[in-house]
Amino acid sequence: MRRTNAGIVYAVLLALVCLVVAAPATAQIVTGLVVDRSTREPIVGASVILLEPDGRVRKMAITDDTGTYSITAPSPGRYTLRVDAPGYNTHNEQQFAVLAGRRLEIDMSLISYVELPAVTVTADSVPFAPGPLEGFYERKEMGRGVFITRDEIETMGVPRFTDLLRMRPSVEVVATGGSQYTIRIKGTMRIGGDCPPQLWVDNVRWGTVDLDGYGPDRSIFPSEIEAIEVYRPSAVPIDFAAFDLSCGAVVVWTRRAP
Repeated sequence: MRRTNAGIVYAVLLALVCLVVAAPATAQIVTGLVVDRSTREPIVGASVILLEPDGRVRKMAITDDTGTYSITAPSPGRYTLRVDAPGYNTHNEQQFAVLAGRRLEIDMSLISYVELPAVTVTADSVPFAPGPLEGFYERKEMGRGVFITRDEIETMGVPRFTDLLRMRPSVEVVATGGSQYTIRIKGTMRIGGDCPPQLWVDNVRWGTVDLDGYGPDRSIFPSEIEAIEVYRPSAVPIDFAAFDLSCGAVVVWTRRAP
């Protein structure tokens, strides 16, 4: 009887060890290399974004010194990949399936921007007035929204306006069709339709952030932005409360703000 009990205990302990060892293998992983299409050299610091077919962001990774990325998909299913890197065109990978507990390798190559001949532009200089940003930093101290400064924008080095807001807890980046994206404030809804937040640029209301259905990426570029504020409906400051607040507000200050 003692030998039988010892055997049972040993079998149970062995099964638990196997479960612990096997657990990490049940994850579904997408991995691979990101390289320059012409030189085949690895691209370091590229943003690799895992998207659902409707454009919703699920995970994000940055390539390491060897150009390698690794993303653990939250669940089996169909996904796409989008890759952005400074100096390269955005790459959108075709839709693929990730199976439970399987490892999928997808290598991608990016095309560098074509360098155009230098152009000399002459214009009257307009000095930047710090007035609006005084209000920005006052509101930032209160901490009632999402705030992005010029230093952060330069550190991220992303090519699109919507990329600046990816992975922010209260912001959702969604596809509008093709390779265009727009923004929604999480937790907002409107009876009978979608809920695009109001967009303000340099104290002027531009309408909603969708901008005629295309999203803000065609009209606002990271290189032109000094600061960004994003607010839920209940937190919109009175300065930007003259219109519909049910969907929140996105406030942009350009580097030429009056």
